[in-house]
Amino acid sequence: MNNKVLVIGGVIVLGVGFLIVGALYNDKTQTIPRSSQAPTLTPTAQISASVSETAMPTEKNPNLAPDFTLQRLSGGTITLAEFRGVKPVVLDFWASWCPNCQRDMPKLNGMYEKYKDDIEVIGINLQERESTVKQFVLSKGISFSIALDPLRLASNAFGVQYTNTHLLIDKNGAIVKVIPGDIRENDIISLIKQ
Repeated sequence: MNNKVLVIGGVIVLGVGFLIVGALYNDKTQTIPRSSQAPTLTPTAQISASVSETAMPTEKNPNLAPDFTLQRLSGGTITLAEFRGVKPVVLDFWASWCPNCQRDMPKLNGMYEKYKDDIEVIGINLQERESTVKQFVLSKGISFSIALDPLRLASNAFGVQYTNTHLLIDKNGAIVKVIPGDIRENDIISLIKQ
């Protein structure tokens, strides 16, 4: 009888342990970390991170992508509206610690290089230090625009909660597709053809 109680108790403890480890693993691989230590922001990032109230979805155009102004990693700012009427845009929400982003970003960069006359790609980094972002971009040879979103303004405006999320925005500024996970060349081609 005593051995049965020990075995049952051990099974319960192991089961609870697996549940806790599984929950922690899923949180680290799928969500953007909310650390208690806020990222260090440069004065430029504090001033230039904003989402425009004027370019928000309306009844007339419910799929209109909200405009944003974010600091470019290369300096200056970038807005989504500057591409409206010019060419379609792929927004890539990412972080350097994300294994899927580490695999997907070089592929996306290859597609950008192939189609850059017809499409714009903006990689929006989620809450990482500028030095971390710079090191990652250089190590992966990324040539498309990188924007810093230290306050999660753009990701919140688009409802993005996970890294490696792509939004496809047509030439008129409408969101036509959300891709959670890796983007494929067919996605880029169909966006260009719209």
